[in-house]
Amino acid sequence: MTPKRVLRSLLAVVVGLLAISVVVEFLEFGLVTLVNGEMTTDPDVYYGVRNAAWFLGVKLFYNTVAAVGAGYLCALIARHAELKHGLALAVVQTLAFAWALSRPEMSGWTPGWMWAALIVLTFSGILVGARFRASRCR
Repeated sequence: MTPKRVLRSLLAVVVGLLAISVVVEFLEFGLVTLVNGEMTTDPDVYYGVRNAAWFLGVKLFYNTVAAVGAGYLCALIARHAELKHGLALAVVQTLAFAWALSRPEMSGWTPGWMWAALIVLTFSGILVGARFRASRCR
């Protein structure tokens, strides 16, 4: 594998990870601000809004859509072995979730069932996006 291809592979995974993170965080912060009526830095207020049942349902939706988009983007940038790159991104994102779960200051703000759902849907969504890109290339 050429150095250029290795760099492209690394770039694909990093950009995919950044894309999913930026999209999800931007949407979540914006929606919490909209529902709350103003920005807040108080975690009790933020997660009080974010952890409402209806909001968690919406979060599962936008998180999954962002995962599909990130998988597609990762495969697009890679330009080869699209599914392998999607799998690499899905594994890296899952490791990021595992790291967050190991941090009590992060894991305690989200219900356990939500973590499980996010891990499954995000992993699957990334693979769906990469698969869609791979099928368009054939």
